[in-house]
Amino acid sequence: QWVPITASSRQPKPATGEDSFFAETLSTPRTIRSMLPLRTTKELSAADGLGDMVYSEVRIIYEIGDGVSGHPRVAHGGFVSTLMDEAMGVLILLNGDAIVERKKESGLPGPHEPLVCFTAYLNTTYRKPLPAPSVVLCKVKFDRVVRNKIYINATLEDGKGTVFTEAHSMFVSM
Repeated sequence: QWVPITASSRQPKPATGEDSFFAETLSTPRTIRSMLPLRTTKELSAADGLGDMVYSEVRIIYEIGDGVSGHPRVAHGGFVSTLMDEAMGVLILLNGDAIVERKKESGLPGPHEPLVCFTAYLNTTYRKPLPAPSVVLCKVKFDRVVRNKIYINATLEDGKGTVFTEAHSMFVSM
């Protein structure tokens, strides 16, 4: 079961310039035409071994245009890595917000700080060229959480079983 969510990185934040790359630079008819993030409805428990995380995975449907090509009608590898990194960030931000909400609801004393993470590494394996333009599905799932290190796996596929790209990452929370 999946429900739509909002990706805050698609909202410009003029006061800080934060998220301008995804909210403005890559938000055009020739780059990322649309993005539909979805989260699972199943919430995690402590038994799942992912610390305070609330949701184990997200899926994002991207509609990409013809302005992201490195080769004719093929998305540039750097752009593909950017899609994967951003999708992993959506999973982290979703959980950060949910963790803060859980703490507030439980009556724990504040302050309730959001989860702040940075990509430490993103290992990307390109299986097949990603067509551009196209509509693709990015599946993102936590692998494990070890103290302040968050490990995430993702695939970029056509939704019918063809995997274009796989990625494995580690984010570090501050």
